Amino acid sequence: MRFTKTSFVFTPEFGARLRQLRIRRNLSLRDLALLMDRHRPGSFNLLAKLERGDLKHPSINLIADFLRACRATVKDIADLLDTYVEQAPVLTKKADAAVAELLKSLPKAEQRAMLRWEKATTEKREEQAVAQPEKKRLRVETVQQRVFRVIWSFIRANWNEVFEQKLYEAMRELKDEVPRSERKYACNHGRRFFGILTRYYRQEARRNGALVRVESSAKQHGFSTRVVARLRDAADQAYRELLGSGRLDWAPSQDEIIKNRGHAPKVEKAETRLEIDEARPTVESNKTLALIEALAIQEVGGRLDEMKLAHYQGQEYYFMWIRELVSIAYEQGTDSPEWKASVERWAPKLQFPEFAREAAKMVADIYSRWKVTLPPK
Repeated sequence: MRFTKTSFVFTPEFGARLRQLRIRRNLSLRDLALLMDRHRPGSFNLLAKLERGDLKHPSINLIADFLRACRATVKDIADLLDTYVEQAPVLTKKADAAVAELLKSLPKAEQRAMLRWEKATTEKREEQAVAQPEKKRLRVETVQQRVFRVIWSFIRANWNEVFEQKLYEAMRELKDEVPRSERKYACNHGRRFFGILTRYYRQEARRNGALVRVESSAKQHGFSTRVVARLRDAADQAYRELLGSGRLDWAPSQDEIIKNRGHAPKVEKAETRLEIDEARPTVESNKTLALIEALAIQEVGGRLDEMKLAHYQGQEYYFMWIRELVSIAYEQGTDSPEWKASVERWAPKLQFPEFAREAAKMVADIYSRWKVTLPPK
């Protein structure tokens, strides 16, 4: 047996297996024809063609009658049948060929990466449909749909690049009205607006009805009328920009697919960008404070080496104190009571108490020089 575009093909291998079953029962072709109750002219030749593999598309009834006359079972040809049925469905094979044809101009590495991604996407889609039969019926993809899905992720990323920027700007305006815990839900409602606008509808009334349902859902979630209106406006702005620039009809070039190694470029979500913005001052201040600590430790450590402080643990005590001083300077200032209390607490405990007080001044000077680079609290 082998696979063709349309149907099941019986090869000489399969015919030889049937012939063995007939010989095992010590039957001639004429005897076999009689047992199968095939008396019409040409029945003998039909069975001979079947055994030679010349009869490419025999009916299942013919095969069943042949096995029955030979007192054989389906188990006797099960291995050959399994070889066939274990293959992908005919439509899937045709779609695989079409996808391979689409990607054949890519370099081999990118072509393999794209095919792996497409195969994994297809399998995941089928698994989800089987796992949730009540949610969505398994839908059979046509060849054209499979080929389109290969580049759909690139198209969607292209659209989202514009939309997520508009959504980010809207969420920055609404950050005082939308709690941090609700940002994701607000952004998802905005994405639903955008999805409806970019989807094809035969009737405009259906599109408007879908938009109204999303608005109602957002208000039921607790978002104000202004928040809902701003989210929809962000989707409208992105849609109009894509429509005006022609990017709604954009398709990825081979160079863009190669550049991204078969994977659509990742677009940062609006809520993620807001979190990054909020974390940036903290990150930048931590970097600057770490630099101030390093400079202070370097300067104080150099002086301790000149004083031949050989006791390593003694140096470590100085360095621990410097880190505490830098933290106090950032939180309270170098003239604060906390700073003075730290100096009075640590200086008597360290080797060279007089130098310890001098070291505190060195730390204060370094902090004063670098504090202008710290972001506002």
